[in-house]
Parts: sequence; C-alpha cells; structure tokens
Amino acid sequence: MLWVDTTTDEEARALDRGMWEMVGCEQPDGTFVAQAAGPAPEGGEFWSHALNRIKDDPDKRYAMARRHLPLPAAWREMAVSLRVKIRKARKEKTGYEADLRELHHLAAMNSYAGYGYIQRVRYARLAALDLSYDRVGCDRLSILGVTDCKWMRELWGEADDQSTASELYTDMLAADIERIKADEEQERHERSVRLFGNLYREIAEESSPSASPPEKKRRGIFGWLFGR
Repeated sequence: MLWVDTTTDEEARALDRGMWEMVGCEQPDGTFVAQAAGPAPEGGEFWSHALNRIKDDPDKRYAMARRHLPLPAAWREMAVSLRVKIRKARKEKTGYEADLRELHHLAAMNSYAGYGYIQRVRYARLAALDLSYDRVGCDRLSILGVTDCKWMRELWGEADDQSTASELYTDMLAADIERIKADEEQERHERSVRLFGNLYREIAEESSPSASPPEKKRRGIFGWLFGR
C-alpha cells in the first residue's frame, strides 16, 4: 500500500511501522545487525537513484515521487515536475492552471505537519481539507518559491489570507499529534516486552536442568534480546 492510498489512520500507522521499525537478526558469525526496511525500492534500487534516470520526463518523475509520499524529498520532486510542465506551457502559451492548482494543493497539504507526524495521518483526510488559494495563499507554504507565487497571483490575484494547513486545522492537528504520541509509546512498550521477554525465557531455558547441552558457539546478548 502507498500512503496516498490510505483511508484510515491505522493503515498509515502500519505503513510507517513497516518502513521504519527496526528488525534485528544475528549473522552466522555471531554479529548482530538491526535495520529498517526503508522506502520501497523502484526496480530493485533506491527510489531516488531510479528517479535520476527519468528526471527529464516530468510525468514519470511526478508519478514516482508520488508513490513515495510523504517523504520530504517526494514533495519536492513532485513540485519540480509540476514546475517543468508549467514553464513549458507558459513558453508555448498553452493552459497550465490545472498543474498550478495541483502545485498549490500539494504545498498546502505539506504544510499540515512535518515528517514524523504527517506519515501517520491518512492521506484521504488531508486531501479532502479545504486548502484553497483564498484560504491559504502561497507566501507561507515552504515548498513554494517566489516564482510559484508570482504565477499564482497572475492567475488568481491576491489571496484573502496567508496561512498554513497546520494553522487552519489547529485542533485536528493537536488531536493527531496526541494520538501519534500515544501510539509510539505503546509501540515502545511492546518492543520492551518482546525483547526482555525473549531474554528471560532463554535464560530460564538455559538454566533448566533438563536443558539440552549448549551449542559450541554461544549467542551474544543481542541473540538473547531478539530471540534469534
């Protein structure tokens, strides 16, 4: 599942945990390695490396970056792709308002929360917020530049206000942060129970009179902790 497909906060939470939760394993030589899965690969390689080969195709670049939202770099890459299309349309004197509105909406959603919180908020709810140009403006949206705002003012005039999604939806954001912090505390507790539960169980098994003879190669402390 992609973040842009999440319709519940639990889906967003599970996606984040699957990406960043550390998983440990003991190697044949007895060393312990712990690592997170990280972002899903593109064609077997890290997505930013794969993106370099299609960076001259704004549509493919946009689509790949969108698959990796809400990573900070993904927002920026989508914005770059839209700017390329807008500049081309302006040069050819063709319509570009749809792409400019998408750029604005992208920047407005990004202003709801930073990475650390936003990835655990379901995309469907953020995408449905009223973040119109008149309500949010453009000057305070961090991924927009001076030229972006110039284009927006040319088409839509001066906004009624200059704000961010986090300010417009303060109460909702506060509730999200409280929920996310509670989830993270629960996850830390679960990890502690799992790790130390494995440790105590293995110590008990090894000290039992009926326990089988120990292996020639003893496990280290990390082997105990992770039950490997």
